[in-house]
Amino acid sequence: MRSLWALAAMGMIAACSSPEDKAPSQREQIGQAWKYEGGADGKTKVAYIGSANTVQTMTAADTFSVLLVQPMAKGEADVTVKLVGAPFTCDLSDCRVTATTDDGKAHEWKGRMTENRDGIEVLPAARAYDAIRRSKNIKVDLVVGPKDTSFPFRFNVSGLKLKG
Repeated sequence: MRSLWALAAMGMIAACSSPEDKAPSQREQIGQAWKYEGGADGKTKVAYIGSANTVQTMTAADTFSVLLVQPMAKGEADVTVKLVGAPFTCDLSDCRVTATTDDGKAHEWKGRMTENRDGIEVLPAARAYDAIRRSKNIKVDLVVGPKDTSFPFRFNVSGLKLKG
């Protein structure tokens, strides 16, 4: 009988305790609207935005992409495209992605793999920043995993405001 009372008491305690707050996922934290992190001088250090869609890959059911834009001194900006949830793949001697802007034009962005091997640092000569600031939406095709499977990631890029 004591064991029944102990079980009942444990059940009552469990029922009365509040559920733990679930922390937002990385995708929820990044969001699909521009966010800005600034330097001590009030200038934008980096702007970033998450893709509007996710894709299912072998490593995650909700793989998504992130665009990062870092202003440079002469009004230009460095652009990095990262992949979250799956390994990013590119030919190290020829790392490139294809981006399609609102007007339907395809742009080839060349660069080098990021230090963490999770994306591509696009070279300024690829004009990625120009494409982003002139568009409302951009689709970036990224090769994911060892099978060279390409997935499109869509970004709602309108409203970017860099303080450089």
